[in-house]
Amino acid sequence: MNFEEIYQKLFKRVLAYIVSRTGNVDIAEDIACQTWQKAYDKQHQFDSQKGTPEQWIFTIARNEVNRHFRFWQLRRFFSLTEQEDNTRSTEKMPLEWLEQHERQQKLLAALKCLASRERDLVSLKFQSGLNNRQIAAMTGLSESNVGTILNRAINKLRTQLEGL
Repeated sequence: MNFEEIYQKLFKRVLAYIVSRTGNVDIAEDIACQTWQKAYDKQHQFDSQKGTPEQWIFTIARNEVNRHFRFWQLRRFFSLTEQEDNTRSTEKMPLEWLEQHERQQKLLAALKCLASRERDLVSLKFQSGLNNRQIAAMTGLSESNVGTILNRAINKLRTQLEGL
């Protein structure tokens, strides 16, 4: 496994997956950094008989996102400030970026209406580019169950987006 090639090939997809799960680019960049650091440190543990490098990286990313949310719940409960983890850049952006940002916000709002498992599977499928078999191997669900959940989730998203 050549780590640099995998990094070059998957970096954007991993970041897109994490953004779709967190809904915040700044937090996603931090989690992506943690993901790639962990993958680099543990690259000697990769076993090609257990899956592809893509599955391995996205499993790490998924675990890091889940870890973030577990700790976020604790920080929110024990936080001294209400605005923790909700910072955003206020720089003025070009019109093109704003239009794209608006579409992304609508999609993220629609994704928030999905159950956690549905959101996770949709992100793994469309942001990460994994197929149903790879997702099934990562999540422990059957391949047909993954397909069924994804189909229902997509129908829910269509309904939500029509309402926005």
